[in-house]
Amino acid sequence: MSTNETQMQTSTYGLACGSTELGKTRNMFLGVSAGCVYAIIAFSRFIIYMFQGRENYCMEYSELYVTFFLDTIIAFLKVYIIGLLPIIALRKVLIQDSVRRNTPACLLDELHTLMYKKRTYITPLIYTISSIIIGWTYFDLIGVSYRRTRTMFLYPGTEDFWCPSHRKDNCKGLLPMINEHYLIALFHTAILGIWYGCDFLLHKRYMLTFNMTKSKYPFSLLKELLIIWNHKFNIFVWSTLTTALYFSMILWFIKLFIWNAIYEWLPNLIFLHNTAIYYWMRASWFDVQLFNRTVVSAIFTVMCWSVIDLLIEHFFTRIHFTIGVYMDPHAILIDGLHSYQQPYYQQLAFLELWHIAKFDPHRRSAIYADFNRKRLASSAQNEIKKQQTRKLLLKKKYEKFRTMEKNALKEKERKIVGHKDLEVKMTAETMTKDQDYWGMKLLEWFHPVTGNCPCFMRKIYYFFAVPLLKRSIERRTKNVFKDLYITICAIQALTALTVKSLNEDKHGIVQCDIANVFESILDCLMSLEHYSKDPPLDEWDVGDPFVFTYSSVLSDPLIVINVLKDALFGLTKAFYPHMDYVKLSSIHYDRLNKLLNEGLYLFYFNIKKMPQYKKKPQELYQAFKPILTSSKTLKSTKAKVQNTEKAT
Repeated sequence: MSTNETQMQTSTYGLACGSTELGKTRNMFLGVSAGCVYAIIAFSRFIIYMFQGRENYCMEYSELYVTFFLDTIIAFLKVYIIGLLPIIALRKVLIQDSVRRNTPACLLDELHTLMYKKRTYITPLIYTISSIIIGWTYFDLIGVSYRRTRTMFLYPGTEDFWCPSHRKDNCKGLLPMINEHYLIALFHTAILGIWYGCDFLLHKRYMLTFNMTKSKYPFSLLKELLIIWNHKFNIFVWSTLTTALYFSMILWFIKLFIWNAIYEWLPNLIFLHNTAIYYWMRASWFDVQLFNRTVVSAIFTVMCWSVIDLLIEHFFTRIHFTIGVYMDPHAILIDGLHSYQQPYYQQLAFLELWHIAKFDPHRRSAIYADFNRKRLASSAQNEIKKQQTRKLLLKKKYEKFRTMEKNALKEKERKIVGHKDLEVKMTAETMTKDQDYWGMKLLEWFHPVTGNCPCFMRKIYYFFAVPLLKRSIERRTKNVFKDLYITICAIQALTALTVKSLNEDKHGIVQCDIANVFESILDCLMSLEHYSKDPPLDEWDVGDPFVFTYSSVLSDPLIVINVLKDALFGLTKAFYPHMDYVKLSSIHYDRLNKLLNEGLYLFYFNIKKMPQYKKKPQELYQAFKPILTSSKTLKSTKAKVQNTEKAT
């Protein structure tokens, strides 16, 4: 490949934000995942049929093939549709939180965060159901039924195998039955699902980690399968085997220790002599064949889950490439940056912009005009303004609610004197006419932390209230500051795009847009400073919605404020020779000048401690010169702007 062709391959992260590319990738993912799951089931069924050939000698080959095909299809439908599609849907829900370049590793913080989240309880439940379905299907595959006689794959056929050495005189009926194997499999798969679901959440295995240097290119379906086979097969097999063996060994050793300690006396204390439980409790508990079947069942289950994880990582962290198109002709990137209702695509678009600003000089200059013309950076400020407006509205509703409640109590006391039942009348009028009152009352009821009613009763009220109010009580506000890492990526992308485009600009576009960039970041900074002092109400998952505390809409506003300040220092350092041409309002000049004075003081306070500057005032002045020049230029420009504003 020539050098020109190499430079023509530019990368964009993840799923394209356009619906066509999204549909293609989604369909390819579903097709490949279904094919891989079917191949696993067919291979397992083929191996089982080979060992069960002695049971099928009376069947013709055509009947055997039909039975094999039907059993495989039925098993595939149960495993993929009932067992794996809920996990794929769960991953789709969690995927908006999964775009990361780094992940915090504090377990206590993760537990505290997950304690009040619904996904903490839903995810292990879905994995438990999936594990039971897949494990049950596996035991259906290894079990074969002909002529009303059901046998089990690798099933020991003698009672002596199950008889303990000290119980040779009383071994009648110790041969376990098929339903006992299913009972053990049910217990094993349920624990496996709970363990895997909790591990999935605590270790954030749903996080998509993006590689900034390695490129992947989209190919046809056959080439995609070959790439997966060549690059991921060893990882897939090793992770599946180690996970299944690790879990099964721990579970079986715990079971061995517990049951070998109590199986001698427990059946004598509980009257289980005439039940199947008695026999499999009295049997020799470290059954090699049953252990093998349980381990293979865990391998089969984890293999199906690993296929989904591997394919999601492969398809959803890919890097597409474009040839000869460096701009954004279909506005895919810009639409993705504005897609507030699709936060995952917005995060991918911000990551793509961050990557372009850092590593892609060919596309950076061309896309700059489109990016700045859309005024994307000001959308963050608009979102914060919406949050402030929402807070005021909610506060007014809360005050109105309290006033109405007091008036209703006074009215109730007055009406009781007249021997009238106001309680029913007031409730009926509230439900039909006064939705604000009822909405705030429902909010008090439904709140998971400070609600007045039990959780079960709140859910019952919720089901009745939603059709009445025609809106969702648990509605969340989606905003650009939901994810702290993506916010930092967006700010760094804007700064790097502007600074690096200055040296690559050939038509003077960047110089004309310096003021817009400064205004956008300064607006964000001022809004966030106001936000951190008086945050809006949101996220009813944690905390009381009627107490004005720091909200989790922005997990830590001070971090983003520091990132914004660093961005402004970087912009000022890069553009201080052009500050005479920057036309800002007096408010923006005040805030920028205040920021530079803060930085000047901190910089001087830290730099004068350095030994190389103690006796070298000239070098100290040279170190201060960019900030001093910018500050003086800002002061003179600010005075001119204030005089112009007064004159107008």
